[in-house]
Amino acid sequence: MPKLLIVPGACDALGGTLVSLSLAIQGFEQCEMQEALKVLVQKGSKMEHYLEEAGQGAYLQLISASDKQQYFQRAIDWVHQQPIESPLLLDNCVYRPLLPILITSSVRLRRSNRPIYHFCHDLAVTNGNLKNLLRKFAFTCLAPQAICNSHFTVQYIRRLMPDVRGVLYQPVDFKRFNSTSKVSPPAPLQPILASGAKIILTPSRINHASTFNDKNLRALIPVLAELKAKGYNYHGVIIGEDLSSNKINTQELLLKADIARVSDRLTVLSPVFEIENYYKHADVVVTLAPREPFGRVVVEAIACGVPVVGSCTGGIGEILNQAAPKWQVDPEEPIQAAKKIIELENTLETEKELSQAQAWVEEKCSLIEYAQKMAEITGLKP
Repeated sequence: MPKLLIVPGACDALGGTLVSLSLAIQGFEQCEMQEALKVLVQKGSKMEHYLEEAGQGAYLQLISASDKQQYFQRAIDWVHQQPIESPLLLDNCVYRPLLPILITSSVRLRRSNRPIYHFCHDLAVTNGNLKNLLRKFAFTCLAPQAICNSHFTVQYIRRLMPDVRGVLYQPVDFKRFNSTSKVSPPAPLQPILASGAKIILTPSRINHASTFNDKNLRALIPVLAELKAKGYNYHGVIIGEDLSSNKINTQELLLKADIARVSDRLTVLSPVFEIENYYKHADVVVTLAPREPFGRVVVEAIACGVPVVGSCTGGIGEILNQAAPKWQVDPEEPIQAAKKIIELENTLETEKELSQAQAWVEEKCSLIEYAQKMAEITGLKP
């Protein structure tokens, strides 16, 4: 029986790509296609631990390696030993250290006639021209069929992988993310809620403004300042990973908040597994990244019954334009975002808009829909 062989590009990153991979496995289980799936994971990595804790260890092929390059090379070598009717799905393998391996492996992979796909969760664009040229050369050599997480991503990916076979909006686990099950507030939120403040939640990686996919977290500071000036008691909570040296990105955010006199209204937390418990106690989610490829935060928040004030651009704008058009704002206009938060609090239309948005997410982001489309695109299912 052919199996879909999935090779992730990063096994030590906790983010939306890992979440989507885990949900894809769940979707294959619900479609009773779990025997047609094998995920190659670096042994001892964060990905292995995450998927094992999710009860998905049976689908893993562990690859022993000392670093990400050795893992990737050994994973490709393992794929070569499998029947050629089993398609290869490279999962966001756009990182610079992997590109030389893609180039040297491309001839053998293409000569094998094995179907090759690449799932693009990222725009694969950096501020360095040499890196962009190396990506272009690598994927020209490999010539995979591409799957993207949004039409916005397609616009960028076509220059690297012109053969785009489909767009799969990222799935949501409605058993976890829903507005029906009630939970106690997580400990970090309890003092904020006890103070009477409303919570603005922003789950996001804490990166630097110079990166191409700028998360634009600095825009939250003037949003909080404007709400404070208008007499509204909101507290911003950012949850995400900061990989900068000495967490300098977090320190810069907190310094900006101090200068704007809202440091008592901003909390930065490390990533958590049960993020849904934070959504369920938020009053609004704010995500103002201008070039976010998809925006998993948007669909997760809506599934939990939380309105989202988000960018009118990028993947976030693409999703909101279909699910809740009135919630879009210019990501470079934080005052506009603050006004939208006030509007959502004070208008009776918010409940109706949220209900319509939830219906859209339930239709477009189910696990079964995601798995079936992936199986159809990769040829596992007619």
